[in-house]
Amino acid sequence: MKDQGMEKVIVGMEPTGHYWLNLAHFLKDQRIQFVVVNPMHVKKSKELDDNSPTKNDVKDARVIAQLVKDGRYAVPNIPQGVYAELRVAKKIRDLLSVDLKAVQGQIEGVE
Repeated sequence: MKDQGMEKVIVGMEPTGHYWLNLAHFLKDQRIQFVVVNPMHVKKSKELDDNSPTKNDVKDARVIAQLVKDGRYAVPNIPQGVYAELRVAKKIRDLLSVDLKAVQGQIEGVE
């Protein structure tokens, strides 16, 4: 921002996997606005731009920047405190439910 003489910046990212969360938490702590773009929009926009299925970081960055510039993004809700803990607890419960059904299926198969 300083090098370009800007007062505000928006960081745009594609929220694939869990890797973006650490950056999101860092940006939130630094009070820097960040937004996410839909990975499917990135893929479709990339195909429209050059009609090529190739994928590389430079091309993805350009497409993400264009989507952010055009306002085609969402502002993510990053829960904190007890809400973050509830989200983790729900995810663990969902995983345990899947495991329980698998074990129940194995038990029924033995009988």
